[in-house]
Amino acid sequence: MPPSISVVIPAYNARQHLTECLESVFRQEVASAFEVIVVDDGSTDGTRDCLSAFPSVVYLAQSNLGPAAARNAGIARSRGTFIAFLDADDLWPAGKLQQQIGMLQQHPDAAMCFGDCRQFEGNNPWPQTLFEENRQDVSLWGTGPYLPEAYARLLTANFITTGSVVVLRQVLETLGGFDASLRRVEDLELWLRLARRHPILWCKDVCLLRRRHADNASVDAEAMSLAYLAVLKRQQDCGTAELARQGIALSALAAREYREMAERALAGRHSGRAIRWAWRSFTTQPTLRALGCLALGAVQKLRFGHTRT
Repeated sequence: MPPSISVVIPAYNARQHLTECLESVFRQEVASAFEVIVVDDGSTDGTRDCLSAFPSVVYLAQSNLGPAAARNAGIARSRGTFIAFLDADDLWPAGKLQQQIGMLQQHPDAAMCFGDCRQFEGNNPWPQTLFEENRQDVSLWGTGPYLPEAYARLLTANFITTGSVVVLRQVLETLGGFDASLRRVEDLELWLRLARRHPILWCKDVCLLRRRHADNASVDAEAMSLAYLAVLKRQQDCGTAELARQGIALSALAAREYREMAERALAGRHSGRAIRWAWRSFTTQPTLRALGCLALGAVQKLRFGHTRT
């Protein structure tokens, strides 16, 4: 019989952490059988050597096409009713898989379940989880398990960590999986498409232990912001009526993101970029904060010169 759960792990030069990642997967105690699929995204460090201790793992290899394409390859190879994602440098806490599968089985109208995330560096866990840092609890989302107004909330902030997600494979196949043309924020783009069509469940428990290190793709804040803005632009295809019905103003969200980019540039004394992003914010939706960033950028440029643009 085919497994009920497929675990999809994209891996790029993941030899340092992949063994620990896989050990956390195989420690999961679930009532149903599961398969593990590692998709090697063009590694050059001998990532495949880690799998010698895990003979049941399905290994796929591709050229370096990015995590979205790697996850799609894993989805295409999968056989489970449910798909759970995990990055090769992250870990799962004990019991997370059974908890989320149980929630989805109890609420068959839902297509996806995500949970909380605790980040760590080395052997040091961060004191607060992501939900705790952002006050994402019953006071914000209700007692659950359904995430209210999922599409509108996700447009405002991407609070779903991919490694905490368990989703129905059939839904992923219908949606076409991740957009492989995106190298960043590809997860948010998929969650938005899913949220427009299906209910989403949220689990208050920690469902992911995310490793923080210099190679994390999300450390490039400006690139992440530009990718988010590109995803926002795609939402225009949803139609103004739907966006208005949910009280969403894409221009306001874009202006906010440009302003935050300007503020980060100011903090780093990158005056040229600060002026550019502040101007984009102000012309997208005029606000006093954007105007203030524009003025501060000009002052900073006069004071510190043109060396940091």
